[in-house]
Amino acid sequence: MARIPGSGEEMPAPLPTFARPMASAPSAPAPNDVFLSARAAGFARRGQPWFYADDLIRGTVLPSRLVRVRDEDGRDLGLGCTGAGRLALRLCGPWPGEAVPDRQQFFAARLQAAVEARAGQLGPEDGVRLVHGEGDWLPGLVVDRYGPVLVLQSTSAVVEQSLDAIVPFLVDRLGARSVVARNDLAVRKHEGLPEEVRLLHGQRLEQVDIVEHGVRHRVRPFDGHKTGFYLDQRPARALVQQLAKGRSVLDLFCYQGGFALNALRGGARSALAVDQSEPALESLRAAAIANDCRGLDTHGGSVFDFLRQQRERNAAFELIVLDPPAFAKSRRELDGAERGYRDLNRQALRLLAPHGFLLTCTCSHHMTLPRFEEVVRQAAAGLPFHVVLRQRLGAGPDHPAPITHPESEYLKVLLLQRMDPA
Repeated sequence: MARIPGSGEEMPAPLPTFARPMASAPSAPAPNDVFLSARAAGFARRGQPWFYADDLIRGTVLPSRLVRVRDEDGRDLGLGCTGAGRLALRLCGPWPGEAVPDRQQFFAARLQAAVEARAGQLGPEDGVRLVHGEGDWLPGLVVDRYGPVLVLQSTSAVVEQSLDAIVPFLVDRLGARSVVARNDLAVRKHEGLPEEVRLLHGQRLEQVDIVEHGVRHRVRPFDGHKTGFYLDQRPARALVQQLAKGRSVLDLFCYQGGFALNALRGGARSALAVDQSEPALESLRAAAIANDCRGLDTHGGSVFDFLRQQRERNAAFELIVLDPPAFAKSRRELDGAERGYRDLNRQALRLLAPHGFLLTCTCSHHMTLPRFEEVVRQAAAGLPFHVVLRQRLGAGPDHPAPITHPESEYLKVLLLQRMDPA
């Protein structure tokens, strides 16, 4: 049995290949060649993108750089980038020829492909995930575009060393007025990189507006959550707008109220938004005025306490959105995360009006979809009505998630409906 790097799980070893032509590995490998063991090469061919130092049989990972990856017999497996952290090698996809391209050539080709894939989402007030790491064969790089502002996150030393190739290309290709590094990520320490937020190019724009589904949102690139906005929830916000007409809506862990605003835009009778952050709620109230949305109310405080208070008052809502922060940031936290998700979902289900909808989310890649659905089933057990699963959603197409790399499919969204007996 062989482990899947990064998962702690095991997979069967690759099946033997018969009548396999043999090739001799070069007697003097090129300095930028690294060789995977037979077992690791099998995983690479199946689409696994991450490898540890003990998966390599020849070649060096330091200094961090672009390399040509080969199997034990010297067969080409494409490009990779090496690093100093636990992940010694991350695959970067196929590349023609035998040589390793220079940084400008590599990043220009990969970034151009990423931009072309989002061609329909590059209007002057659009928000879009422009680069999504492994999904764009650019591991360790995320780039979000908010109109004239690009916000970049780097978790790879190779990416960090290549900003002089990445930033000028994006500025020239997209005409960006501002490029911000939102590298306030603890995971950067694994590659020996500092946590920091800094301006990489152009003007320091503290805020910028984007328009999505007809709703204007204010984004703060330097201090907003994530890179300034939750672009991954675009499909779920569209669904809430479609479902909201004439309904009373409850938006839990609302942050700046993306769901509440879409509900009101969709004709909700009322929307109550709950979050612990008063500055976030103040931004939501300002956005409601800017969007001419009526019927908004806000509540500052603990969502857990709020749900218990509403249950005691026999309150009911016809559409509830439950989008908490990631409770499981590591596998060690999964048991506690399950209890939190179970408690929240059970309390939210109890507040549903007859035939009401619950849109419930998890953004932890450690909480797999089957596991999340099982937690929700447990939350629904014993209630005096049926809970029906109506739809599964995830991030939008600007967040490509290779099916062979489940870690990239971190967002899971379930649409549930309460069904009562006649």
